[in-house]
Amino acid sequence: MVILGIALALLSAICWGAGGVVFKLGLRNVSEYSGNLIRSSFAVLFLLPLVLVNGIEPLNLKLVLLLIFSTIFSFFIGDLLYFNALRNSPVSYALPLASTYPVFVAVMDNLLYGYAVTANVIAASLLTLLAVIALPKEGGKFTLKSLTALFASLSWAISIVTLDYLTDHLSPVTLAFLRLLLNSAMLYAMVRRFEVDRNTLVYMGLLGGLISVTGILSFVTSVSLIGSNMVSPISATSPVIGAMVGKVFLKEKLTLRHGIAMALVFTSVIVLSLQPR
Repeated sequence: MVILGIALALLSAICWGAGGVVFKLGLRNVSEYSGNLIRSSFAVLFLLPLVLVNGIEPLNLKLVLLLIFSTIFSFFIGDLLYFNALRNSPVSYALPLASTYPVFVAVMDNLLYGYAVTANVIAASLLTLLAVIALPKEGGKFTLKSLTALFASLSWAISIVTLDYLTDHLSPVTLAFLRLLLNSAMLYAMVRRFEVDRNTLVYMGLLGGLISVTGILSFVTSVSLIGSNMVSPISATSPVIGAMVGKVFLKEKLTLRHGIAMALVFTSVIVLSLQPR
C-alpha cells in the first residue's frame, strides 16, 4: 500500500513537472484566466467517460461545501496564482517557491488531524526544496511578481489537507471531476473576454487537460492510500523530475547540478518511505 502510494505520488510529480513547461507554452498569448478555463474544461471532458461508467457517490451538504472550498483554493486561487507566476517570472524562480507547500501541509495536518510533524516529513520536505534549488537556473531576474508562486503554494496546501477527509467519502474520479467542473463554472462566470488560439488549445487544452487528469487522479489516489503529509513532499519534487524527463527526451547533456538534484530527490523518497504510519 505504501509503495503504491509513493509510486502514484511520483507519477503526479512527473505530471506537474511536465505541466510547468506545457502550461508556460500555452499561456503565451492568453491570460491565466482563459488558460485555466480551457485546461479545466478539457480535463472535465476527458474525465466524463469514467464518470458515466462508474457514476458519482452520494453527496451531502458538508461534502458539497468542502468540495467548493477545496476547489477554490486548488484550481481557482492556487492555479491562477501559479499561472500568473509562470507568465511574469522565470520558471527557475516560480517552481521552487511553488514547491514549498509540503511545509504548509505538514503544519496544517498537525493542527487539523493531529498528524505528527515527524523528523522524516521535515527532512523529506527540506531535501525536496534543496533539490529544486539545486537545478541549473535559466535566465531572468527575481521580481516581486515571483512571490505569487509562494502564495499559490499556501493556497494549494489549504486545499490538499481537505483531501484526507474527502478521499474517505468520494472516489478519486468523482473528486477530480467535480472539482474541475466547479472550477470551470467559476471561471466561465468570471471571464468576460474569452481568449483562445491554436497554441492554447494544443498546450492548455489537449496536453494540459491530459496532464491534469493524470496528475490529479494519481495525486488524490496516493493521498487516499498514504495521507497528504507523506504525498506532498514527493509530489513537490516535480520541478526536478520534470527537468530530468525533459533532458532525456530532448537528448540534452545532464549537468552535475542535475545529478545532485536527482540524488536529493531519491534521498527524500527513501526518507519518507521510512516514515512510520
